[in-house]
Amino acid sequence: MGLLCRICLLLVLALAPLGTGAWQCPRIPYSSTRNFSIPYVLPSLDASSPVQNIAVFTDSAGPAAIFVAVRNRILLASPELRLLSVLVTGPVGSAECEICRLCPAATDGPEDTDNVLLLLDPLEPWLYSCGTARHGLCYQHQLEVLDGKVAITTTRCLYSATGNRPASCPDCVASPLGTSATVVATSYASFFYLGSTVNSSVAARYSPQSVSVRRLKGTLDGFSDDFQWLTVLPQYRDNYTIHYVHSFADRDHVYFLTVQPERPGLAAYHTRLARLSTHERDLRHYRELVLDCRFESKRRRRRSGEEDAERDVAYNVLQAAHTARPGTRLARDLGINDTDMVLFGAFAESWPESRVPQEDSAVCAFPLRLLNQAMEEGMEKCCGTGHQSLLRGLSFFQPAEYCPHNVNLSAPVANTSCWDQPTLIPAASHKVDLFNRHLAGVLLTSIFVTALGDVTVAHLGTAEGRIFQIVLQRSSSYLLTLANFSLGEPGPVRGAMGLQSHSLFFTAGTKVWRLNVTGPGCRHFSTCQHCLRAERFMGCGWCRDGCTRRHECTGLWVQDSCPPVLTDFHPRSAPLQGRTRVTLCGMTFRSHLDPDPRRSSPGAYRVAVGQRGCTVLPEESRSHRPLPTSRRKDFVDVLVCELEPGGPTAAGGPADVVLTVEEPAGPSSFRVHGSTTLGGFVFVEPHISALHPPFGPQGGGTHISLHGTHLSAGSSWRVMVNSSECPLAGQPRQGDGAIQCTAPAASGLGAAWVALWIDGEEFPAPLPFQYRPDPFVSAIVPSCSYEGSMLTIIGTHLDSVYRAKIRFEANGVRTEATECEGSQAPERLLCHGPAFPFESKVETASGNLSVLLDGAAGRWLFRLRYYPQPEVFALEQEGGRLRLKPGDDEIEVHQLGLDAVATCMNITMTVGGQDCHPNVLKNEVTCRLPRELHLRPAGAPVEV
Repeated sequence: MGLLCRICLLLVLALAPLGTGAWQCPRIPYSSTRNFSIPYVLPSLDASSPVQNIAVFTDSAGPAAIFVAVRNRILLASPELRLLSVLVTGPVGSAECEICRLCPAATDGPEDTDNVLLLLDPLEPWLYSCGTARHGLCYQHQLEVLDGKVAITTTRCLYSATGNRPASCPDCVASPLGTSATVVATSYASFFYLGSTVNSSVAARYSPQSVSVRRLKGTLDGFSDDFQWLTVLPQYRDNYTIHYVHSFADRDHVYFLTVQPERPGLAAYHTRLARLSTHERDLRHYRELVLDCRFESKRRRRRSGEEDAERDVAYNVLQAAHTARPGTRLARDLGINDTDMVLFGAFAESWPESRVPQEDSAVCAFPLRLLNQAMEEGMEKCCGTGHQSLLRGLSFFQPAEYCPHNVNLSAPVANTSCWDQPTLIPAASHKVDLFNRHLAGVLLTSIFVTALGDVTVAHLGTAEGRIFQIVLQRSSSYLLTLANFSLGEPGPVRGAMGLQSHSLFFTAGTKVWRLNVTGPGCRHFSTCQHCLRAERFMGCGWCRDGCTRRHECTGLWVQDSCPPVLTDFHPRSAPLQGRTRVTLCGMTFRSHLDPDPRRSSPGAYRVAVGQRGCTVLPEESRSHRPLPTSRRKDFVDVLVCELEPGGPTAAGGPADVVLTVEEPAGPSSFRVHGSTTLGGFVFVEPHISALHPPFGPQGGGTHISLHGTHLSAGSSWRVMVNSSECPLAGQPRQGDGAIQCTAPAASGLGAAWVALWIDGEEFPAPLPFQYRPDPFVSAIVPSCSYEGSMLTIIGTHLDSVYRAKIRFEANGVRTEATECEGSQAPERLLCHGPAFPFESKVETASGNLSVLLDGAAGRWLFRLRYYPQPEVFALEQEGGRLRLKPGDDEIEVHQLGLDAVATCMNITMTVGGQDCHPNVLKNEVTCRLPRELHLRPAGAPVEV
């Protein structure tokens, strides 16, 4: 049985260098492939005052203009952000503001104008600006193209002296607390769809109302006074605040996105979508729907069919939104057509019972067709057949009531009045974060989405003044970030606007920046492979040692191939003639994403180490590939090759590792082509200088150490003792000058030659190993022990082992093995008792003492009683001296524990070196002075 076990151990240890403990290539952090601290300089315009709004005007003839609203001014700039003109809009009552005279005179002193709204008419070349001054009046600015540039030629005040009063003011449009608006134009009029934040003080005089639809009069002197509205009821105006974040129009509807309390009396906030029909002006078909953007862990998703499934993170407060058509990839992921309009929202998780956002953001996509479908289905639940009592909701706008049921639409005269009333749809539209919570720690403040080919790109602004450009895909395990750069301003990024599908405008602080939809540049890609694998619309290529666009490169600009990159290799040294296997680490070893090297053409790779070739081993390369890690994109490419044997003239010394990859051109637009060199390899000649110990028992088990130079070179090692393998005790460490193995059993006594084989090359030891007769242990004395006491091992051939150890075990506690003294004779070994933990000085333990003879086959067990270490106290008189009176001949020494071991050990006590034949009592040892002892005046030492 023992022999079979040793054979199994030999096989396991022999394979250790290729097992799980083998050296592995260090993974390359994905972050090292991109440098997001690279600065980019973008065209910008400094408005010298915090930007409040921007609008982008395009003319069918081609010219375009950017309008930038700040307090008391509207700046007109070219698409390149060159300032063309400035229109002064305030302070009202000051001589600087010429257009202020177009509106009724201010009764109070000068009043600053914050331009809350800056809107363009969808049909006419008109710009509308609405400010906080004069109860939120608006101006209409006529735009014309003069000498190829856009200019404001005429301005009108949208105000009528009649029809406006504190209780009802159709021309009061903007709220000082915030207003969002969308202009819808028909063939006969322009309509303003307005959502305004109000409270009791705003609502008391010239209120803009919460939601209203206003028709611009054909006379351009204000708005028709027959407008319809909804507004927060008086009892809720100061404790139920609706914040209008965004508005937009699509086909037959206008939509508002709001952040508001879940219901009156609650401090928890959520996001809603409000929909108005463009075919009516009386708001009867006003609908609201809760938008639920969340992150679900995989554990939760697996339980999504259960009723008690809970969300992990609810992103309840919208920060910004944009509607766009998706690229074909995202449309396929969402299960919609690429012609469908999608609402993209940048959401954040708020602090509890607050709408203040935390730095934890998400982007959710809501197809408008599905939102409209959800609203229609919700109205069917409210008005169709059923027995469940449903509240119509919107109790902050209208009295609470339940939905009427069982409306018979097939009746001769169908009563459809149930559908003609504002309603909160009783179900939330639930979507999952497209970024899979990878934006935890980031607060998004703006969003603009573009479809570039089949790719959908989100251009995202953050609260820290950075712009992210990220490919949108369904709940990916990682972010496909195209760009991540700082605008250089510390404030939040706002006001994302687009121009003719090629430029974007962002605001932060007092500045406006222009950014191409294809990104700011390519210099943040640090590696050739990631440069060329960037989306094609970015226009990136490799130029010498950097990623650039074509016009930025003065040399060879490549878009179709990259050379490989070596980052590390193992081992660092090899013998001159051995077939060492070298593991190469790096990136860009192959062009296809499948990391299986067997798919690559064998002829595509050439490896040379110095002057020696190295044959690539595809199967070995595959087995050394690191396992993927969840939610991490660190990576490494691996190749394993075997050195061809060196010739007779092979010489030692440093060598370079050269990897050449020449993939043939294929259907892919990218291939690996080129060479990479990494120094640091050394060819050496290993040499064994010593063998320790030089002998051991015939049964084997001796731990042999080979010492010398360069013994850890290479990739595989075997030690042979005569024709038997000596299993390695672990894998040799690079730079360590020792190889350790466990001696096998021998068929006879005497010398056995030892040789180390490295990668198939033999290196003999200078002296043989001597096999001696197997030891045998017959007895151990005494039969008890304590820590540090001397034990004598009696047997035969005890000098056949180089090292002997003993170990005590009792009550499930095993001591450390302690080494014995060198053998003084073949029949005797001296050992000191190991330390055994006792809780008290009076405790004892009965157990087994093991004698371990340097790996000799088997071990010997002896029953033994263990005691705490006895303690002998110093003589109690002054100075540790005992002064005897004349005639006294008895000595008394106090002790603890000696009486217990006296039954199995010989206790001696000497005075001046002479035995006084002690008497061991319970707590003391006494003896009488020997008659022949003559005490000197200085006294004599007492030893126990």
